[in-house]
Amino acid sequence: AHRPHIDPGGRGAPTPTMPASLIVKNTFICVVEEDAVLACGERRSRARSTDVATLGRRPRSCPAAEEEEEGWATACASVLVASEVHRRAVGLATDLDAGGTVAAAALQQIRCSVRTLAFDALGSRLVLRAFEGARTAEARTMAHTLRGMVAEAACSSSASRVLEQVVRSLGTGDAAFIAEELLARCPCSLALIASGSSILCRLIEYSSDDARTRALTDEVLSEDVATLCSHRFGHEVALSILSNGSPSQKACILSALRGDVQRFARHRFASKVFEQVLALGSEYERNSLAFEVLSRPGTVVALACHNFGVNIVRELLQVPSVSQQVQLLLMKSTSRVSRDKFGSKLIRQLDLNKQQAKLACGDGLSEQAAYTVDVMMFAIGGV
Repeated sequence: AHRPHIDPGGRGAPTPTMPASLIVKNTFICVVEEDAVLACGERRSRARSTDVATLGRRPRSCPAAEEEEEGWATACASVLVASEVHRRAVGLATDLDAGGTVAAAALQQIRCSVRTLAFDALGSRLVLRAFEGARTAEARTMAHTLRGMVAEAACSSSASRVLEQVVRSLGTGDAAFIAEELLARCPCSLALIASGSSILCRLIEYSSDDARTRALTDEVLSEDVATLCSHRFGHEVALSILSNGSPSQKACILSALRGDVQRFARHRFASKVFEQVLALGSEYERNSLAFEVLSRPGTVVALACHNFGVNIVRELLQVPSVSQQVQLLLMKSTSRVSRDKFGSKLIRQLDLNKQQAKLACGDGLSEQAAYTVDVMMFAIGGV
C-alpha cells in the first residue's frame, strides 16, 4: 500500500505521492484516488463513473430537441426579416413625405416590393397609398405580384387589407385569382378569422356573380351554417351573402335560422343575421321566418324580454303579414313585458298601454282584423 508523504515539520498538510488509478468494477470505469489523510470535517468525494458500453461514442441527439432548435432558428430568422422590412418601410414613408423626385422614387420602390411590404403594418399602408394613385395597369401589376401567396395574405391582418384593396380597385377578372387560390385552401375556416372574413365579404360584395366567387361561397356554406351565423366573424360573411348572394345561398342561411329560432333570435351575432332577413329579405323570406317565430307559443313575449331578442320583435312589427298579431300578443302580456328592462322600453316606444285601453273599450282594431288575430292566436296556441 502506498502511504502519503508527511511533511517532516509536522505543520504542512498531507500530500499524496501517487496519482489516481483506474479500475473496472462491474462494467463501469471508476476513477479512484489514492487514500489521503482528510482534514477534520472534510468529506470524501464520490467516484466518477462512465458506462463502458457508451465509452467512446458521441451522444445521440434528440429529434424533438433538434426540431425545437430548428423552430427557434426559423423564428429568429423571421423576426430579423420582419425587422428589416419594417426599417425599410419607415425609410420609404419618410421619402414619400419628402415629396418631389424622392417621393416618386420611393413610390416606384413600393410598387416593386408589394410582396414583402404587404405583411408589415406600416408597409401595407404604404402599399395602399400606392394603389390609390396608381393607374389601372400599374394596379394590375402590383396585384399580380401577390399570386401564389393569397392564402397566406388572407390570414395576415396587414396583407388582407391589401387584398381587399385589390378587389375594390380592379375588375372581377383581375381579382379572380384571389377567389381561385382561397378555394384551393379551406375557406370554411377562413371565414372564422377576422382577416379572412373581411376578404370573403369584399369578394361577395364586389364579384358575387363571378363563377369562382360563387364556388367559394358555396364551399363556405357547405359546412355548418349555424356555426357561421353564430360566430363573431363568420356572421359578417352571412350578412354579405344575404345582401349579395344567390337565392340558393340565401336559402341555406334561412333554413339554418328556421331550425332554431329561439336560439338564433337571442344570440349576440346570429340575431343580427335574423334581423337582416326580416328587414331586407324578400317577401317570402320575411314571411317564412316570421311565421316560424309565431308558430311557437310564447316566443314573441320571451324575445321582447331579451336584450337581443327585443330587436327581432321590432322587426316583426314591420312585417305587414304578422304586425297586428305581434302587437296583440304584446298587449295581452303587457304586465309581464313591462316588468322587464328591455320589454318596458319597447312597450313605451309602441305606446301599447294606451292601445290596450282602447281595445278594452271596443276601439282600435277593426272587427275583421280582430277576427284574423283570434284565428292566428287559436292556430299557435295562445301566448
